[in-house]
Amino acid sequence: MGKALAALALCSMLAGCTTTAPVADPRKVWCDHNKPQRPSQAVFEVMTRPELDDMNAHNALGVKWCRWQP
Repeated sequence: MGKALAALALCSMLAGCTTTAPVADPRKVWCDHNKPQRPSQAVFEVMTRPELDDMNAHNALGVKWCRWQP
């Protein structure tokens, strides 16, 4: 019983520690983890309006923050 309580206490302590170190530049993190979305012509032709809007917003942010070339 003592080991079970110790394991439960350890799990609850670890679950509470979810903080991370502050990021100096969140834009750099975003740029490091994203790339331009450039679908093929066939995929582009079947994309819905919301999908096109999301892709354009994503790429515009990349141009602004990451200096992607349009």
